[in-house]
Amino acid sequence: MAKVSVQIITWNSMRYIFDCLESLMRQNFRDFSVIIIDNGSDDGTVEFIRNNYPTVSVLQNFKNIGLSKANDQGIKLAKGEYVLIMNPDVILAANFLQDIVNFADQHPEGGVFGSKVLKLKSEAIDQGDQNGLRESIRSNIIDSAGLEIFKSRKVINRGEGQKDNGQYDRTQEVFGISGACVLYRRKALEEIKIRQEYFDYDFFAYKEDIDICWRMHLYGYGCWYHPQAVCYHYRRLSAPDDKNIRSIVKSRKEVSKMLRALSFRNQHLMIVKNDQFINILMAWPWFLFWELKIIFYALIFEPFQYREIVKFFKLLPSMLLKRRTIMAHKVTKPKEIRKWFI
Repeated sequence: MAKVSVQIITWNSMRYIFDCLESLMRQNFRDFSVIIIDNGSDDGTVEFIRNNYPTVSVLQNFKNIGLSKANDQGIKLAKGEYVLIMNPDVILAANFLQDIVNFADQHPEGGVFGSKVLKLKSEAIDQGDQNGLRESIRSNIIDSAGLEIFKSRKVINRGEGQKDNGQYDRTQEVFGISGACVLYRRKALEEIKIRQEYFDYDFFAYKEDIDICWRMHLYGYGCWYHPQAVCYHYRRLSAPDDKNIRSIVKSRKEVSKMLRALSFRNQHLMIVKNDQFINILMAWPWFLFWELKIIFYALIFEPFQYREIVKFFKLLPSMLLKRRTIMAHKVTKPKEIRKWFI
């Protein structure tokens, strides 16, 4: 039985999957297995994997069932001590698995482990050649050095867009790890699942990684950032370089309405499930200001978000039931959670 179960969710991922799988095959740590869960690709992704990577297992869904359900399919099949979930648009450095697994072994109190994630050059990826593992598409721009959360409950990737000058080279606990590439301790996943769900199916996709990290903290598990392990990610939804309203609107319009809608809805579902009343009360000015800001933004620039408000209220009873389970099993006091809100 392999120590690490690697799983990748694909959905029309043909232009990424070669570099992704090649980086896995070139790992100096070999005690791992790989499963692809495909969400109804019609671009040849599944055929390419089956023809070229016979050691990779493929579970084929015939429609897009979402990241949460697909990831749970993989976790339920996984036999390893650890589960590595990675996007198909991620490339691992050759020593990635060795570094992150060694670190996880030394920190049994941790449930979630992440690496330094640097950006891939989008213009090179868009060329889509498959002539070899392309070193040229890697950059020294930070994509994520873990997740941090503000008193407003806004969550961002630490260091995103900054040049990597070693400013995030310290191993430390963080609020969360980006779901683009994250290692979970299987034992921790079993302890935090709710009604046989590891990831929340109601989220479908997007922010399900933040939700599960928040739950890990509540259940007493740490989330660790270990920068000696490195990977590279092509991120479609990035924070705008400029903070003026024009650049924000332009940046968001480059992202599909579906992703923007899921982001808006899931942010609020996540708060209902995991936040504690005393912590919201103590952050009320920041929380209220941010809520008013995003609501007014939606009123003016994204009126389609009204549908997500309706969906939110339809899902609210389910979230409250899940919240009851979480709060009944949490072991971490509000004060300990509050230290993460900056």
